[in-house]
Amino acid sequence: MKSTKLNDQILDVVESLLDDNHTLSFRMEGYSMYPTMKAGDLGHVVKCSANDLNVGDLIVFKQNEKLVAHRLIEIVHQNNQRVFVARGDKNHHKDNLFSDDELVGRITSIQRKNRTIKSQSLYMQIQRFKADNFSKILIPFYNLSIQLKNQLNNISSGYRSFKKNLSIVAENSGKLLWTNAVISVFQGVIPFVVIVCIKSLIDQLTVTTAYNAHQHLMFVTLLIATALVFLLSAVLTEISSFFSEKMSQSVTHNIYQKLHAKHIDLELSNFENPAKQDKIHRAVQEASYRPLKIMNELLTGIRSVASSLFLVGIFASIRWYLVLVLFIAVVPGIYVRLRFSKQLYKLKESQSTKEREMYYYNRILTGFPFAKELKLFGFFNFFRNLFADTQHTLFDQKLKHRKAELKMGIYAQFFSVSIIFLSLGFVTFMKINDEISIGTVVLFFFAFQRGYSVLNDFFRSITSIVEDNTFLKDFIQFLNTPTRAKIAPLNNYRFSLQKEIRFENVSFKYESSKREALKSINLTIPAGKTVAFVGANGSGKSTMIKLLCGFYAPDSGKILFDDVDAATLGQAMICENITAVFQDFALYNISAIENIWLGSTKSPFRRDQAQKAAEAAGIADVIERLPDGYNTLLGNQFKGGEELSIGQWQKIAIARAFYRDSPLILMDEPSSALDAEAELQIIDGLRKLSKDKTAVIISHRLSTVEWADLIYFFQEGQVLESGTHKQLMAKKGKYYSLFKSANGQKELS
Repeated sequence: MKSTKLNDQILDVVESLLDDNHTLSFRMEGYSMYPTMKAGDLGHVVKCSANDLNVGDLIVFKQNEKLVAHRLIEIVHQNNQRVFVARGDKNHHKDNLFSDDELVGRITSIQRKNRTIKSQSLYMQIQRFKADNFSKILIPFYNLSIQLKNQLNNISSGYRSFKKNLSIVAENSGKLLWTNAVISVFQGVIPFVVIVCIKSLIDQLTVTTAYNAHQHLMFVTLLIATALVFLLSAVLTEISSFFSEKMSQSVTHNIYQKLHAKHIDLELSNFENPAKQDKIHRAVQEASYRPLKIMNELLTGIRSVASSLFLVGIFASIRWYLVLVLFIAVVPGIYVRLRFSKQLYKLKESQSTKEREMYYYNRILTGFPFAKELKLFGFFNFFRNLFADTQHTLFDQKLKHRKAELKMGIYAQFFSVSIIFLSLGFVTFMKINDEISIGTVVLFFFAFQRGYSVLNDFFRSITSIVEDNTFLKDFIQFLNTPTRAKIAPLNNYRFSLQKEIRFENVSFKYESSKREALKSINLTIPAGKTVAFVGANGSGKSTMIKLLCGFYAPDSGKILFDDVDAATLGQAMICENITAVFQDFALYNISAIENIWLGSTKSPFRRDQAQKAAEAAGIADVIERLPDGYNTLLGNQFKGGEELSIGQWQKIAIARAFYRDSPLILMDEPSSALDAEAELQIIDGLRKLSKDKTAVIISHRLSTVEWADLIYFFQEGQVLESGTHKQLMAKKGKYYSLFKSANGQKELS
């Protein structure tokens, strides 16, 4: 239903209820009636005649398919018709004229939290008087008030968001964070202690004479104290480096644990939807450094606060108002940073898709899987140009952002430097007039220079925390992505496959597609039997496997395992009782024995079972001839690895599936990369392993499925035919036609 029609229907319902003398309530949005009515206030509306209205009443009327609550300011006659003029108390402009037909009702009262305010109350009369007589004067104040309120709300929500995000980022690293915070406090104070010591040394030096032993002792004592402070500073730097590295490792470990755990919980649809891939890309990208950066910026802020407090004491001993000058000097730089950090986030968000494209082109240009075709077909320049064009687009956008920031940053620095040197001139003038000592001048010079740096670091850390917290939002949202596995209802059901798997009116469509992949599928897979799905590419066979594994839930209909809904069992339980070989099987660059053990790593490793699985898959002889046998590293990603042919890799994947002892075996094109002899060996192994088990096979090759107990023929997401091979051939339908069209090659395509 279109939103226009929906709005019309809602308005019709509102009018019909009001016609029946009902009082309706509505929630105020926006600020057009501020402060008479505020966002969130609940207004109560009753039906009334236009003759009952008076100028100044709060009314509700229809405009642009919305309900508007404003103040009636004028009733006029136009073309022999009565029309109304309304305006929000905070609006300079009037609303469009409207007639009796568009009038909905009059507001009798509003409810603000637990307080009810009648339309005739003193509060409402005062607001009406202000709106009638002082609106032009008051509206700027209202706007300022709203802006301040919004800023405070933003600061408050930002603080809550930061606090929540920090608890996630610093999980299991709390003690290390506190340790680093204490070290940061000392690191913030010690540089200024050094400055005070130098000031004292200079002042002592100016009064020390050659014949005064007490002055000599005092000078030596100050010198030793200064040396000890220097030593403490150096030692703290080393200690800080150690604990900072320790915290870095702890935080990084924690973040990647969360990142990896969430990835395994994500629905498969998240990896097949471009918009969701953009979000995952940003989450993974920011997670690599933002959490640690936000922790370091927090420590910088703590160090700067400690420095600033000590700094206030130093300046108070000279002239207290110099602290204000220092703050004024750093304000422009903070404004620039805050303004452009928001723009940077929007830019990064808009660039997500292009960045993924650039990384994809780079993977094609540098990855081994593409190397042979790159060389053979010579399309290296094609992808290099795509990469370069995308990179230039991204770089140009970032450079444009940085140029604008650079321009404003230069203005800010010019202002700051001017303020600083005016202050230095002022202090110099004070020394010329003998108002302060030379040591105090040195103290001020050092303290002001250091203080400017400290305050700059403090406000920079605050703006960086705001920026990092904004970017971290993508990672936190990623962690909070809902998953079916987690929201599945708790139950006491256990997986059972004693009778059958039944599909009842199952339909399914991928999120990124408008086409239905499966349409009202009704079929049964008997327990202990081998069932084959056949049909052309795109007919829905592989989608059936994904649904059987619980990777997706049907859009409609049910999948039942012994009369228990798959949704009730949950994906985790289903996957624990299934073994499978997928058409797009993965290549793992680990040892051969580990490759096979991946089939059931939750169970203790059994070497004899792994060897039997390898023999059944027809790969045992190949593994035994490798340099280190079953312990040989496979693949060419790491030193010492042995590369296999694609057919041998497929056999490894089949061995992995055979290793897991599950009641249900799923095979999606298990022999696509194998020759005829190897295929027969796999089929023989599969027959042995599927004894007393339920097996589902997808294949284009009839030789792989002829022996199946039951065959389902798919076309365009529907089951057209079912039966044994002989029964389907006897029907002389679609299955028969495709078999004949294979020209004796016994292959469906």
